[in-house]
Amino acid sequence: PRLLIPNEAACGAPGPPPFLLILVCTAPDNLNQRNAIRASWGRLREVRGLRVQTVFLLGEPGWGSRGSDLVWESAAHGDIMQAAFQDSYRNLTLKTLSGLSWADRHCPTARYILKTDDDVFVNVPELVSELVRRGGRWEQWETGVGPPRKAKAGDEKWDGSPTLGSQPVPLLYLGRVHWRVQPSRSPGGKHQVSEEQWPPSWGPFPPYASGTGYVLSASAVQLILKVASRAPLLPLEDVFVGLSARRGGLAPTHCVKLAGATHYPLDRCCYGKFLLTSHKLDPWEMQEAWKLVGGSDGERTVPFCSWLQGLLGILRCRLIAWLHS
Repeated sequence: PRLLIPNEAACGAPGPPPFLLILVCTAPDNLNQRNAIRASWGRLREVRGLRVQTVFLLGEPGWGSRGSDLVWESAAHGDIMQAAFQDSYRNLTLKTLSGLSWADRHCPTARYILKTDDDVFVNVPELVSELVRRGGRWEQWETGVGPPRKAKAGDEKWDGSPTLGSQPVPLLYLGRVHWRVQPSRSPGGKHQVSEEQWPPSWGPFPPYASGTGYVLSASAVQLILKVASRAPLLPLEDVFVGLSARRGGLAPTHCVKLAGATHYPLDRCCYGKFLLTSHKLDPWEMQEAWKLVGGSDGERTVPFCSWLQGLLGILRCRLIAWLHS
């Protein structure tokens, strides 16, 4: 879709390219949720020398919505990307594809992209640490992501993947994975998928990561965008991304620390030491969760948990995660 607020310079600030680009799906009327994110985890711009960037994704508002305020909001904060489609739940796939296309075009040197929603708390410092653990030493990331790898003598073709130093950036699709989910046929239901969109003979959906929060490496974004035009355009964006990834030969990696649709009660040790995301937080809870992880004054400090408190907090988190798995 055509971009109404392209925000081409969002990733163009001086300094190293973003290590983590966070794309937040939000509705035009959800200003309070956006401001809660801006006042909490979205205010972080750097974690241990690695740059973080947050951008909100929107479509066109419906009749009577506050859409006229979006231009002002974008000018004030510089973190809005708006595309030309009706903003609705059933258009989340278009919104996500627009965001991934925007990221690939205007923020191509970002190492990882997190897609999430505006009612999700993101423990950005812990997420960055988790991604570094999966990808190598801190020192490696300080040099940033290099341009696409060039063909060498004897190579059959150039694969177009970005590089870290001299090494290709690996594919990653990380999230709370759902397996063997059957499509809902309930007429008018929020998650309805018709037999025309997904015939019964196709069986369950392929494995996919919950749309409340999943991480894609830059190379995975490129792969999904390449394959997406050949996949059936399902209204369930997380299923669509999983389907596109599967058609590109990429399987999701399960991470229990990403909450999926689970809401976790506020707990200092659980939020500060274990969780990467938590779902269904209102604006007040968003800021309270930020205080729990040590960010109340904008300067994050690791929350204090005794050995016993930490153990009980993590066990509580794991129990809730298991009950909702």
